[in-house]
Amino acid sequence: MYFAYDPARGIQVDEPYRRVMVPYMMPDTASCPIDFSVHLTEWEPGGQVDEHCHEGAMEVMYCVSGHGTASVNGQVYDLTENSMIAAAPEELHCIKNTGDTPLRCLCIFSPPTTAEELRRRAQSAVDASRESGR
Repeated sequence: MYFAYDPARGIQVDEPYRRVMVPYMMPDTASCPIDFSVHLTEWEPGGQVDEHCHEGAMEVMYCVSGHGTASVNGQVYDLTENSMIAAAPEELHCIKNTGDTPLRCLCIFSPPTTAEELRRRAQSAVDASRESGR
């Protein structure tokens, strides 16, 4: 299988968790069964993802470029180029771009997620934030 970066497939997430997620290898893009999925997430300076966990799935986030902070179960780490964090199922985690350039991370899920699941979870977080007035 071959997968290429295609920004046209990007999933735009609104404020307050503004970011772009570009699916690479997912069950809905792979030509054969896969045991994990990969997407690229990009945050502009100041951007972040909500603190969340995944039921029944592990997520590994590898920093391709940029600088930020990442937390896993409340422990905060510097997230810099060529570093990564891993969140086991049910572990709370989040990432924030604290640098002045885009922060780009490859996100790997096992078992795999789909682009639609990514979109749905992100929109749910945005909606919950808006409803709470944050």
